[in-house]
Formats: sequence, C-alpha cells, structure tokens
Amino acid sequence: MDIHHGGESTGDLAGALASVRGGEATAERESSSVPPALAILRDGTPLLEVPFGTVHAVLGPVSTLRHLIARLSGTSPGTRGAARASGSETVLVAGKPARLSSRAASSASGVAVVTAGQAISWSQTIGENVLLGSERVAGLRETVTRFLRGPSGDRTSVGRSDAARIHRALSVVGLDRSSADSAGALSVVERRLVELARAVAAEASLIVIDDSGPALRADEVERWRQAMVEVARAPRTAAPAPGVLLATGAVTGLARVASTATVLAVGGAPPPSIRLSAVDGAGEVLEALAAGLGGVDAFHPVAGGSSTSDGASVIASSVTAAGLTVEHWTASHPADPERIVVDDLSFACAPGEVLGLFGPPDSGAGEVLLSVFGRSYGARTRGTVALDGAAVDVSTTELARASGVLYTTEHPIRFDLSFLGGVPSSVSPDALTRMVRLGVADPRRDYRATTVPSGLVAAIPGAHRGPDADQFTESLRIIADTGARAVLLAEPFGATGAPGSEDGRRRAERCALIRSLAASGRAVVVSSEDPAALAAVCDRVVAVRAGRIVGTVGAADAPDSERLDARAVIEAMGGLA
Repeated sequence: MDIHHGGESTGDLAGALASVRGGEATAERESSSVPPALAILRDGTPLLEVPFGTVHAVLGPVSTLRHLIARLSGTSPGTRGAARASGSETVLVAGKPARLSSRAASSASGVAVVTAGQAISWSQTIGENVLLGSERVAGLRETVTRFLRGPSGDRTSVGRSDAARIHRALSVVGLDRSSADSAGALSVVERRLVELARAVAAEASLIVIDDSGPALRADEVERWRQAMVEVARAPRTAAPAPGVLLATGAVTGLARVASTATVLAVGGAPPPSIRLSAVDGAGEVLEALAAGLGGVDAFHPVAGGSSTSDGASVIASSVTAAGLTVEHWTASHPADPERIVVDDLSFACAPGEVLGLFGPPDSGAGEVLLSVFGRSYGARTRGTVALDGAAVDVSTTELARASGVLYTTEHPIRFDLSFLGGVPSSVSPDALTRMVRLGVADPRRDYRATTVPSGLVAAIPGAHRGPDADQFTESLRIIADTGARAVLLAEPFGATGAPGSEDGRRRAERCALIRSLAASGRAVVVSSEDPAALAAVCDRVVAVRAGRIVGTVGAADAPDSERLDARAVIEAMGGLA
C-alpha cells in the first residue's frame, strides 16, 4: 500500500441529522448551564450539540452533508413539519426552538450558512456583500434613530455603525481588503471569507459552513482554516462567540480546526462524537467513516493490476505499451478557462485491470473521464491519450468511440443555473461552456457540479435525465459486444442497498459486469465517490483531490489474499474529499 496524504438507508444519527426540522417544543435540559449554539434532539435525547465558541465537524458523503445543510438553512425541498416514524426531532439554536421552514425563518432563528463562496453578489462591493441579508436590521436602527432624534437628526452615526460592523467582520476573518472594492475582483478563497464575514456581521448564533466547492491551494486552505478558528474565538456584541458547524469530507488536518467531529453514517450504528487533538482522533474518524459507509455484496476482486510509482500525481502501468494511458491531462471548469479542475493528471490502466478514481464532483475524478471522452468537459483541455502504446484522437465523441474508447454513466454531471427570466435549468458541462461563450451564462458565477438532476428537470416529461437504473445495467452488458478497448465508467454502482434487496442485487450485478469487462481484456477505469464500492470491484484505486492524485492503494505485487477495503481507500484520500 502506497499512501500520500494531500490535502435513503441511514443510521439513526444520520437519519436524524439529514432530516432535521424546526422544533415546536423545547426539551428540558438537565442542567442550568448555558445552552449550546446548536442542539439536535430526538425525543429529548441529544444527537448533536455544538457549544458556543467551538468548531464541530460533521463528515459524510457529499450528498448527505448537502442535505443536512439544506435542512438547517430552510431550503430543503422535502416536506416540512412531518414527523419521522422513529421519533420526533427538535432543533434548538441558542436554547430556543428553531424555525426552519424557509431561509428567512432559519436566519431569524440565528442560523447563518456559508456556501463556500456561492452567494456573492458580483454587482456590489465587498462591504455591501458583508451586510447582504441584514439590511433590514440596519433599516430598523435608522428608523429608531430618526424617531428619537427628530427631523433634524443626522444619519452619520448609523453609517458609522455599519462601517464599523463591516470593518470588524473583515478583521475577524482576516481579509485585508477595502470594503469599497468590487466583489468581482475576489479570489476563490476571498469569496469564502466574505461570506464568512457576512455571518459574523449578522451576529449569528450558529454558523454552518459548507466546505465543498472550488479547490483551494495549500496556502489558501490554511488561510481558510485559520479564519474559521478565529470566528469561533470572536465574541459577539453582548454574546459569546458563535458555534461553528463545519460540513466537510476532509480528515487530514481537521484537528487543527475542529475540537470534535461527528460522522454521518450510512448503515450500521452511528458512533458518538469524536474528540480531536493534534496527535489523536484522525484515525478514529477514518475508521468511523469506513464503518458507516457500509459495503457491497460482491466478490473478492481479481488479484493483480499495475504497480505504483513514487509520484503523488502520476500512476503508471507495469506494461506501459498496453492498455490505456492518459498523460499530463488538464481540464478547466466549463464556465471558467482559468479555473483548473483536472491538473496535469496522468494514469494508466492495463488490459484486464479495473482502476478506480476516487473523489466527489469537482475533485477531478469524474471530470477527467468525461473530458477524455471527446473533450466533453472543460472550457480548455490538453494532454495525450494512448491505447496499446499508440496515440489516439479523442477530440470528439465520435473519434473517441472509433479509437476504441467508450464512456457511459447513469448520473451525468450537470450544472444548475437560471436564465430566460430566472427559470431554473440543469445543463451539461458542454452546454454550460457554450452558454458562457454566447453570454447567456455569467462566467463569474461559481457553478457547482452535481450528479443529481434539478427538481425542474425531474418534473418535465421527456427532459434528459440519463438512463434509468435498469437501462444503465443493460448498457454494461451491451459494452461487452462492442469493440471498445478502454471503458470509462462514472458512478456506475447505483443506490446502496442491503444484500438481498433490489438495490443490493443490482449493485452486485453491476460489480460482476464491470469485472467481466476487465476479464475480457479491456482496460476499465471507474470513477466514484463511493469508497466501499470501489474497494469491492477495483484492483487499484487512486484518490483524486483538486485534480491531482493524492494517494494510491493496490499494487501488482500484493498477495492474492489481500483485498482492498473502504478504510484504505478513505485513508488514501485523507477523508472523503
């Protein structure tokens, strides 16, 4: 094993957290101590608590974390107010029942959500962005001031109050920029810092941070982490420092930010919160993630594969003249040619091998496969592709197929955007690139990749959604009758299910079909954010973060009895993202 660290069927805790709702009744606390910033209770029993002045991390699959964030922010499309059959959940913010029926209600309850730079208004200044959402508070102060001072009262004190609020918020997050600067000039990490400053200026009791989004450089990661720590240390006006709930997939370096962590399990018994320290806790979090993800009812993968090199961003086949070789592949974001998603990445897959690329959307794992197949992802792409030692032209999907390279997925990468009067739409990467070039879509927006179709797409008859589950399984059978020499599969495993269930049976069948494609002498590359499924079906797995390979598990010289496991795959990444 060669590891390089780089930067719904759920358990009870995950089920509770993923379906939280505002509480209608306050549970009695056993002590008279200061209530925490956030408390999620089931039938009066605490499931999760975030004390004031602390950073508490929650970890789990990206989809589960986003569902939790949507619930806490009041933006979840699910039925609101419906009680779960297994018990009643109550959400308390600063000791009071939170109303989570809408974004405004969530904000009024003292919750602020930081969306990794997604909620920046480009037409406004940094200062205006910091105050965005709390203008009504300023308006109320101004009204009261005018009433007390009479018609002759000036507005200088109100203006100074806002300026002081902006200055303090920017100072807390460590952003040394003029509040009069345009938000359009902000870097990726600065967008996050402005959103965090907005939460500070609003004096929220609970700050929920979505840590997914555009990749940060190593120095930006440290800057971002330090900002979260400082926010949890900074007392509010006549109130303690807020509690910070950090939704993240990264375990490496987490103890430098958070004091405790909770894993959102998928199946199995949920572990209690884990206390983190500089020398302990990371291993326990990795183990809890692996245990909580469940497994695949499949078989032991065929031993063998290729050996790994010492480089963190290059993985080479032991037979370099055979199979699929991708070298120095680079692809930018579809809307922004300057934002690199796949960063000079190289890998090789031998005939008869199943190579796994582990990473969530925006990591580069799935994007590299789609961009290789007809350059179907990225405003700009470059690099070389070879089959059996000979360079092939994959510049269009037709040429890629003719060369023997085939790509398929059940869950296409999509981007949500609003145009034509604000109607929400879900478009492919290639369509987004065209829309930006035509001026229909704003290139400054930070479009986030997803493999889940929008609600509108799901509701429109005949809209493109990708194949259904049975159609995709059938497509895996059909590939065996094609002349493809290299097969690229993105998220091919389907829904998680218990052995014997319909989902479990389908998943096991797909794993068997993938192995049979490799057994026929094809090079098979699979990308997925599911480490348990990858461990069950792959000979080797490489973890991809920020478009680069940061870890590798599996090698040609591994003993026949050695099987990849989810823990090893997660450890190669240093988490789930």
